[in-house]
Amino acid sequence: MKEDAKMNRESVELKFVVDTMLGDLARWLRILGYDTKYSRSYEDWQLLRIAENENRVLLTRDRGLYWRARRKGLQAVLVTSDDIAGRLYEVSKKYPIRLYVDFTLTRCSICNTPLIKVNKEEVKDNVPRPVYEKYHDFWICPRCGKVYWRGSHWIKIEEILSQVRGMINEWKRARTSKRVKL
Repeated sequence: MKEDAKMNRESVELKFVVDTMLGDLARWLRILGYDTKYSRSYEDWQLLRIAENENRVLLTRDRGLYWRARRKGLQAVLVTSDDIAGRLYEVSKKYPIRLYVDFTLTRCSICNTPLIKVNKEEVKDNVPRPVYEKYHDFWICPRCGKVYWRGSHWIKIEEILSQVRGMINEWKRARTSKRVKL
């Protein structure tokens, strides 16, 4: 029980910096509630500096950058998968990230700012009329103004997260069975 509480606390406190080749992963981590820095203009030295100065985990597809980070004693994950489920799986094998969306923690997928739940009336002029009529729960980014809701894309998000949870469970079972056999 204490380990679960510690793992949950650690997963909330994790912060990431993501290289330019992993913009989709940055968006997903933000949706999952993680403070994730990402910019297409970050250069390698900037990524290393951010990881070091802000105690962030560096996520990269660049082997050279990964090894430079490790030599500096920084936390880093070399992400090799080409699809988002595989990328989330690779990160979650190394760090205890949430694989579900907690709307009290979710961040703007564009600018990384924590979202605020708003009254439906507040977004009436900012969403298409059919969206306003169909959905009841809305969140807004106080920084960039982007409005979020659980639309039809939600099914795909849940499918991917479910797939990653299955991958993690299988990986854990495989690890446990290897220990038992030894």
